[in-house]
Amino acid sequence: MERQKEKPKEVPKEVKEKADKELEDLRKELARLKELRSQKTIEKQESIQEGSTEEIVEEETIEKLPSEEIEARLDKIEDFLTSKLGEIDQKAYKQNAAQIEKELQEIELEIIRERGVVAREISTYELLLNDYPWLEEKRYVFMFSLPNKKTDLKDYESWKDEWSKVFFDYARYAILHILYLRKLEFEKPFSKFDNRNSALKEIAEELVNQEQAEWLSKSKEKLRVYWKSLDNWAEEVYDWAMEISPLEPILIFEIRESNKDFNTLPHKDIIKIFKILEKDKRGKIIKLDDGQLSFKIKIE
Repeated sequence: MERQKEKPKEVPKEVKEKADKELEDLRKELARLKELRSQKTIEKQESIQEGSTEEIVEEETIEKLPSEEIEARLDKIEDFLTSKLGEIDQKAYKQNAAQIEKELQEIELEIIRERGVVAREISTYELLLNDYPWLEEKRYVFMFSLPNKKTDLKDYESWKDEWSKVFFDYARYAILHILYLRKLEFEKPFSKFDNRNSALKEIAEELVNQEQAEWLSKSKEKLRVYWKSLDNWAEEVYDWAMEISPLEPILIFEIRESNKDFNTLPHKDIIKIFKILEKDKRGKIIKLDDGQLSFKIKIE
């Protein structure tokens, strides 16, 4: 009797779900950015009094190319996940998993860059309104008053949770690492608060409690918001350094002069990034004659 072949192990459910969720999250973010770009393009066209149709079409094409390229790459991964994932065994999936994960990470970086381009074209407040339309709805005007935590604890906790998300995304969309509360009092949507100073401090304190921010001053006026981890920043700095100068040490002033989102990172965070990369054996920290630190990439 012919020996029956061992049935291949099916890919675990949690593995499928993880890949699907990452893909779904990236798709949602890309769709959001495309919608914002589309809205802005319509506004531009309506405001143009002179100019040929050709010029407008050319502008649209240039703007949409990055998003379309990213979407095509997402489609390719989705085709694999939907058409093959259920048919292959665990061993076969593992052979492709590393490549899928790498591709998803690369696409995420592309979306982050695209987000930066969109953010420069659209105001931070417009970006916030897309995610939090209630900021301009009259029925939510009560959200601009700080609830009394002694008499309305539940409302206070809910208010604080919702506003901490808005605050966090404000920093992310504005590409700000350090926020000064006094300055925010005059920025939308925070300028609408009844008691701006107290409200902003309550929200900032909530982010600190969530370990998404830390105070940089005893007076609690200066806040560092971690809308991206230092490990992720380290990846971006490394990729950028490999691209521009893989053979020469990277100086801090070069990071400052780059057009990347990390060019405004606090000095101590850049040093931490150098240490992260050194710990990962991707290079070495070099002390210059003037006492400044630089980073030399390790070339295999």
